[in-house]
Amino acid sequence: MKILQLFKKLWPYLLQYKSKLIFGFLCIIISNLLNIINPKIVSKAIDYFQGDIKIGRLLTYAGALIAVTIVFGFFRFLTRRTVIVVSRLIENDMRNDLFAKLQSLSSTFYQQNNTGDIMARLTNDLNAVRSVLGPGLMYTVNTIATFIFVIIMMLTINPLLTLMAMIPVPLMVVAVNYFNRQINKTYTAVQDQYAAISTKAQENLAGIRIVKSYVLEKLELDSFNLLNKDYIKKNMRYVKYNAAYRPTMMLIVGIGIAIILLFGGRMIINDVITLGEYVAFNLYLGMLVFPSIALGWVMGIFYQGVASMNRLDYILRAESDIADESANKIDALLISGEIECKNLSFTYPTAEEPALQNINLKVARGEIIAVVGRTGAGKSTLMQLLTRIFEPEDATLLLDGRDIKKIPLKQLREHIGYIPQDTFLFSDTIRNNIAFGVADADQEKIEWAARIAQIHDSILELPDGYDTILGERGINLSGGQKQRMSIARAILKEPKILLLDDALSAVDTITEEAILNDLKNIMINKTCFWVSHRISSIKNADHIIVLDQGKIVEEGTHEELLMQNGIYADLFEKQQLEESLSLTE
Repeated sequence: MKILQLFKKLWPYLLQYKSKLIFGFLCIIISNLLNIINPKIVSKAIDYFQGDIKIGRLLTYAGALIAVTIVFGFFRFLTRRTVIVVSRLIENDMRNDLFAKLQSLSSTFYQQNNTGDIMARLTNDLNAVRSVLGPGLMYTVNTIATFIFVIIMMLTINPLLTLMAMIPVPLMVVAVNYFNRQINKTYTAVQDQYAAISTKAQENLAGIRIVKSYVLEKLELDSFNLLNKDYIKKNMRYVKYNAAYRPTMMLIVGIGIAIILLFGGRMIINDVITLGEYVAFNLYLGMLVFPSIALGWVMGIFYQGVASMNRLDYILRAESDIADESANKIDALLISGEIECKNLSFTYPTAEEPALQNINLKVARGEIIAVVGRTGAGKSTLMQLLTRIFEPEDATLLLDGRDIKKIPLKQLREHIGYIPQDTFLFSDTIRNNIAFGVADADQEKIEWAARIAQIHDSILELPDGYDTILGERGINLSGGQKQRMSIARAILKEPKILLLDDALSAVDTITEEAILNDLKNIMINKTCFWVSHRISSIKNADHIIVLDQGKIVEEGTHEELLMQNGIYADLFEKQQLEESLSLTE
C-alpha cells in the first residue's frame, strides 16, 4: 500500500517520460524473451551428444548461443540506457521543483526547520527516490518478466517438477515481508540521524568564528562524535537486516535447487525427462536466483524510497502562510509610496505576546520616517510587515490606499529596497552581489550605487576590484563594508520605498553622514523608513516614531520629541553622554 502511494506521488513525473519508459520496458521484455532461448539451445545440444556427433552441428549450436547472447546484451544495454537515464531526468526535475518550492516558502517555514535537515532531504532522500525510479523500477519489471517467461518454459518441460520448485515460495514471501519492514524502519532512523549530523555540521561551519572565539572546538567535536556514533549504531542495525537478507534468500533458493536435484534425478532415471531437459530446467531455475534476490533488494529500495519520499513530500506539500490574493497586475507608475497603518497589530506564530499593537501611522510619498526604540520594541517587525516577510492582518497595512495583501508579492518587492539588520552576501563577485536585484545592471550603474554607499574606494583597493570573489556570507569584508554593500544593492534597484533596518550600525559616524546626505538626494519623492539606534543619524527625519513594547508611545520631529522629555529624550541624552565620554578618552 505504501509503495502504491509512493508511485502515486511520482506519477506526474513518470508521465513526462512515458515514451522513454515504454521503450525501456519493451527492451526488458525482448531481452528476457531472448534470455530463455539459450537454455533451450543447451538442452538440444546435450541431447544431441547422446547420438552421432558432427562438428558442424555443434558449431551451429555454439553460434546460436553467441548470437542470442549478443542480441540479448544489446537490448539489456538499451534498457539501462533508457530507464536509468529517465530516473536521472526525473531526479533533476524533482530537485528543481524542491528548490522552487523552498524559494516560495515564507520565513515561518525556515524558523521551524533546520538548514541541515533541509539539505539532507535534498541530497540523501532525493537520491533514495531516484534509486526507486532507476534500479528499483528496472529490476521490478525485469523480475516480473523473468518469472513469467521462465516459469512458462519450466512448465513446458515438466509441470510436476515446476510445482516442486515452487515449494519454497511461501517461505520467500514471509522472509521478504519481514526484512522489508525492518529495513524501512531502520532506514528511516538512519535518514533522521543523518539530518541531525548535517544540521550540526552546517551550524558549526556557519558559526566557526564563534566556536573558535569561545575555544569550544573540543566540546563541539565531542558533540559531533556522539551524533556520529549514534549514526553508526543506527546504520549497523540497518546493515544487519540488509546483510542478512541476501543469504536468507540464497538459502531458500538453495532449498528449491535441492528439491529439484532429488526429484529431477529420479525423473531422468525413469525417462520422464531427458538429461538435456533437466539441465535446461536447472538453467531456468538458476535464472530465477538473481531476480529472487533482486526482488528483496528492490523491495528494500522501495521502502527506503517510501521513507525518503515522505520526507521530500513534507517540503512539496508545505504551504506558505504568505500568498498572493490577487493576480491583478498593478502598473509600477501607480505605486507612489504612500503608506498607512490602521490599528496594525502582529504576533509571531511561536510567540504569546504581540510584537506590534494598534499601530496607527500615515506616511506621505517622499517622507523620511525614522523609527527608534529599545531592543525588542518591534522596529524590525514593522519593516518585515512592509515587505510581507510576515503577513499583516487584512486592511491594517495600506500602500497607496490598497491593502498591501492585495498587491502581488513580486511587484511589491520589486519596488521596495530592504536592508535588514542581518546582512547577507553571496559567495560571488562583488559586482554580482551589488547587482543581485538588477540582472541587467551595467558597470557604470553599479559603481554609481557603490559611490552612494561609500564603498567604491574600498572595492578598488581589493586585489580584483569589482571582480573580487567574496567568501561565505562575505567573510573577507568588515561589518561596515558588508552593510555598505547591502546599501549599494538596495540603491541600485532605485526603489519607490527604501527600508533601512539599522543598516548603518557598523559604519562610523562620518561615513554614515555622507551616505545619508547622498540618500536624501536620490530618495526625493520616494518614501524612506529608517530604523536606527543612533539618534544623531535620524534627527533630520521628517517624522520620528518611538516604539516601546510594540506600541507607538511618542511621535513628532526631533525638536518636538525632545520637548516631550520621554523615552526619545532619555535615549538622546544617554547617547550624547556616551559620545562626550568617548571624545575625552
